[in-house]
Amino acid sequence: MFGALLTAVAGFLDVVAYVTFSHLYVSFMSGNSIHLGMALATLRTSDIAAISGVVAAFVFGASAGTLLHDHAGVRLLPLALGIEAGLLLLAAAASSIALSTISLLPVALAMGLQNSLHQTSGQTSVGKGFVSGELVRLGQSIARLRARAADPAGTATLFLGWIAFVAGAAGGALLITPLGPAACLLIAAAILVAALVADLFRH
Repeated sequence: MFGALLTAVAGFLDVVAYVTFSHLYVSFMSGNSIHLGMALATLRTSDIAAISGVVAAFVFGASAGTLLHDHAGVRLLPLALGIEAGLLLLAAAASSIALSTISLLPVALAMGLQNSLHQTSGQTSVGKGFVSGELVRLGQSIARLRARAADPAGTATLFLGWIAFVAGAAGGALLITPLGPAACLLIAAAILVAALVADLFRH
């Protein structure tokens, strides 16, 4: 359930970024890579700089998350959630002052960091934005349901993850126009803080 919540946040933030910043994503780097190729083909330097910055922030976040995973041990989850929430608050503050691509970079960094969290739950992907790969794994899992090594629980988890991402995206689409990006970022940060508090009370 926790993984589904983080995945929903990723879908939510992807839509907020997509609507606000000319079809840029914060967790879907395949889409950004396609946009980068198109920008390179037409030599749109401003788009090239913006997309490259978002991709670089995501990669840096994934690298930082891996370092956290290697050194934080059992403290990884609360530490990562706290950092993510702080980055979203920073992005909300920046976007309320001046709505530019720079305010998107902390969000992309947070989503890169979030992708490292799947390592805390064994084989279950937690909070990942790599939807195509998850759907491939879902298809493979469905094909093997009648096999001796079937994993119905794993199949259900993969399906729930996809549903969560779509639900989060729907929530972002519903809220971005009436609330604006800053408020949506605050909502996502509040969800992460709530998840952090829940994890601390659980232990």
